[in-house]
Amino acid sequence: MSYIVTMFTVAGMNAILALSVYLTLATGQFSLAQVGFWALGAYGSAMLTTLFGWPLLPALLAPALLCLLLGLALGYPCLRVRGIYLALATLGFSECVRIFFLNFTYQLPVGGRLVGPAGVTGFRNVVVLTQPWHVALALVLIIVFLVAMERSRFGLTLAAIQEDETAAAAMGIDAVRAKLFAFALGAAVAAIGGGLYANYISFITSADFGFSLTMVAVLYVGAGGLGTFWGPLFGAALLTLLPEMIRPLQEYRMIFYGFLVIAIVLVRPRGLVDEEVVRWLGRAVRGRRKLPVS
Repeated sequence: MSYIVTMFTVAGMNAILALSVYLTLATGQFSLAQVGFWALGAYGSAMLTTLFGWPLLPALLAPALLCLLLGLALGYPCLRVRGIYLALATLGFSECVRIFFLNFTYQLPVGGRLVGPAGVTGFRNVVVLTQPWHVALALVLIIVFLVAMERSRFGLTLAAIQEDETAAAAMGIDAVRAKLFAFALGAAVAAIGGGLYANYISFITSADFGFSLTMVAVLYVGAGGLGTFWGPLFGAALLTLLPEMIRPLQEYRMIFYGFLVIAIVLVRPRGLVDEEVVRWLGRAVRGRRKLPVS
């Protein structure tokens, strides 16, 4: 039972990472900075809880606020470029964060031993505070926030920018400001997910936040669907749990996994859960509610 709970907890944390990527991609901007914010949240929260004895909630919110401000500072110059140049700029930020923690050392005596980030050897003995219900609660709160945001004026603004930025600008929408705010929100969400991850896994190293995680995070969104936030949720859950579901294939399972991902991209280029699927499910639920009670 604990193994199943662990897998769903990891899937929940990956879903938070996918939603942070979605917030930026939803505005048509291909950013690769989310893993950098995830690393800042992980190391920041781990240091606050392990070295300074902070409770989990403030230890999550403090790095999230820092990353929100950093997202505003980083996003303003980066979001003025497009396409491959934006991807390179934000990837450079993530690599700078990773290399910083690769060389960062800050240890304090805790319980008779030195604890803290130790460069290439990582951060061991992080206090375990994250429980599965913490991840579930954080994910639910983020989903509630996204539902409210989609129905707000800001959500409609992001939808207009995603559909046609030129037309949105012609209608008086400040696209740069909207994309900047979405970028900063994505940074804060990534920091929260990173903090939960560090205080759940108990050992982190800079290698955990490399380019492979960046590509996997984008894959969650691409496979799940970009038209709605339900897509990244489904993509993260599927691609996290699928390798364990096909474990009986042994050494062939990752080959099967790769071919399946390719098939998803070819057959469903808008993702498995795109706008049409969400509308169909909505009509089905409403229709069921209207059925007369016999």
